[in-house]
Amino acid sequence: MLTNFTVLDIIGSIEAAALLGLFLFVPGYVIGWITDVFSFRRRRTITQLTLSTPLTVAVVPIVVFLLGRYPRLLWAMFAMVWLSFLGLIIRNRKTFSPKESPLFTPKVRIAVSVAIIWAVVAIASLVDIQFKNRLYFNVAAYDYSLRTAITAEAARSIPPANPFFASTPPVPLKYHYFWMLICSLPVRLAHLSPRQAMFGGTAWAGVILMSLIAIGLKFFIRARENLERKVLIGCGLLLVTGLDILPTVYLYVHFHSVTPDMEWWNEQITSWMDALLWTPHHITCLVACMVGFLLLREPVARRSQRIIAIILAGFAFASAAGLSVLMTFTFALFVVLLLPFSVLRRWYDDVLGLSAAGAIALLLALPFLRILLSSSGASASAPLAVLNLRGFPLGIEVIAEILRRNPQSLLFLCLPLLPLNYFLELGFFFIVGVLRIQAARQNRIQMTRVEETAWLMIFTSFLVGTFLRSTTIGSNDLGWRCFLLAQFILLLWGAIIVEEWWSDSRPSYSWFSFRLARVCMLLGILGSLYQVTMLRIYPILHDDPRLDSQMFDWVYAERNFGERTYALRSAYQQLNRSLPGSAIIQYNPETTSFISHGIYANREAAVGGTECTSTLGGNSNTCALRLKEVLPLFLSPLSIQDARVDDVCREYGISVLLAENTDEVWARHNSWVWTRKPVVSNRYVRAFTCGDAVQQAGLKAAR
Repeated sequence: MLTNFTVLDIIGSIEAAALLGLFLFVPGYVIGWITDVFSFRRRRTITQLTLSTPLTVAVVPIVVFLLGRYPRLLWAMFAMVWLSFLGLIIRNRKTFSPKESPLFTPKVRIAVSVAIIWAVVAIASLVDIQFKNRLYFNVAAYDYSLRTAITAEAARSIPPANPFFASTPPVPLKYHYFWMLICSLPVRLAHLSPRQAMFGGTAWAGVILMSLIAIGLKFFIRARENLERKVLIGCGLLLVTGLDILPTVYLYVHFHSVTPDMEWWNEQITSWMDALLWTPHHITCLVACMVGFLLLREPVARRSQRIIAIILAGFAFASAAGLSVLMTFTFALFVVLLLPFSVLRRWYDDVLGLSAAGAIALLLALPFLRILLSSSGASASAPLAVLNLRGFPLGIEVIAEILRRNPQSLLFLCLPLLPLNYFLELGFFFIVGVLRIQAARQNRIQMTRVEETAWLMIFTSFLVGTFLRSTTIGSNDLGWRCFLLAQFILLLWGAIIVEEWWSDSRPSYSWFSFRLARVCMLLGILGSLYQVTMLRIYPILHDDPRLDSQMFDWVYAERNFGERTYALRSAYQQLNRSLPGSAIIQYNPETTSFISHGIYANREAAVGGTECTSTLGGNSNTCALRLKEVLPLFLSPLSIQDARVDDVCREYGISVLLAENTDEVWARHNSWVWTRKPVVSNRYVRAFTCGDAVQQAGLKAAR
């Protein structure tokens, strides 16, 4: 009887999302009520609910990190928060009554419906899709293979160790993993799958971003008229991306190529949908940074309230440091630019507030930063970024083809082509920025403190994205994520402009601008729909023998990886039922199925890849020595004696060896793959206990 993994994923993700409400909504409501920031107690109920999740993201991640070493203390804190929330609900029970509360207005019902629709889209996009004995994950599983393993590790210990470099003592993980800490809490509480917990977290990330749009319009932009309609428009604009669909069509027509992610045609400015599905931790970092900043900008009547706001802002900036180093770097640069600007403008409250909150944040985040900046021998930390002009490879390629020149000789055109580059990446939001500049030049918009601050945020994003590049990994993550700050401001302005176009008043912009913006908006919506669809179905298309394999080229070379994925997940499901959480499962470090191992194993590996992901902690030289011992088990069976297999397992604490039919050792019928009795076996996978695990009485053979 086949297990329906799609149903299991959907149920598990819904359960995780429900439990995450205890960690992502409840604490923020209690924090808001106790501290009364943003005049929380006097706000409408809908405003209180909207503020709750952003306040949680601002405070809870750093608290979980600091208290995670003491689990009893951590759970005692959450128990107190939940009891406090229950007391507040009882106290304010009339507020939540459908008959007596203004909470249940038509616009609020629409907002709730939008949040539910997003949660359905997120979960449907991320869960595995099963067709009998074939199983297909989303393209974003490429990234989830890392973060699921980190979440599983965080469920075992805080701070987590590098799950791809199992050792005693553990190798501290050097990564921005605070979002994974939050997602690991339901795993601890209800023993849910770490991957399903992350899916539930992604559903919440969209709700948190929508809440940020609401408080951004209310507390930053200070929109007053038709606020609820502006908020709904802003949430709708999350569907709008740049003009990426045009280069995508060009690549298909001219090169017969379809990329797994529409963003990959260029140095991307990631769409909101893509950012939420791939990297929700960067989104939550944006939320933490903005909440911290808004806390400092909110006017207060009493000095005590100002002190509370500064302290909470410090927590927010400390949380941001562990949610996304890249986004925090961009925001920190904005603060560095804002401080002297504030002195010139005599905004001394900004200078004092940001300086004090920054000092508190540094103190709180210091234990995390020590881990992040620690040296690990040959894996010592590289600089976060280097100077580099943003590229425009497709534009250069097209011009080179027209001029019949070598593309390398035209790289100098990257600078003059930047406006076109950004127009294609931002689309509708590029026009919003241009219209905002025109309105300021024509004095239709005053250059207020808010306006100048917003433009400085945009300038900072473009400064980083244009002239800096990541060095820690191959992709330019910094150049992609830094634009979230600018994208958020442009989205808020876009909501105001669209609301003006839809209102009865005559738009103050030209007919041409209005038409062009509408076309770009339509193309942006089509791009997002195409992108989400392709992320979901690309692996299925890759596996279809009727389609051109060159068109749907991806990580897996074979055309039956749906069956392989099902086999691997089935094997890991059986192993996870019988193995303790501390068990180490070792697969071929050079396997092409690394995504499946990352998202399904939920256990550490002694050599997780040819470099043990040592950039995230651990000595690469040590990994190289391990690789020399472990890799031959899968490649050179004739020279490996059966006793040597157990010796290697004992040396590195390996409990289970897992072989696939693509490993060389599988083809040798006198190798350990065939001479030992497997605990799990199917057409594609055979798993064996080894070393000390062979004698462990508690290990059950899989049925």
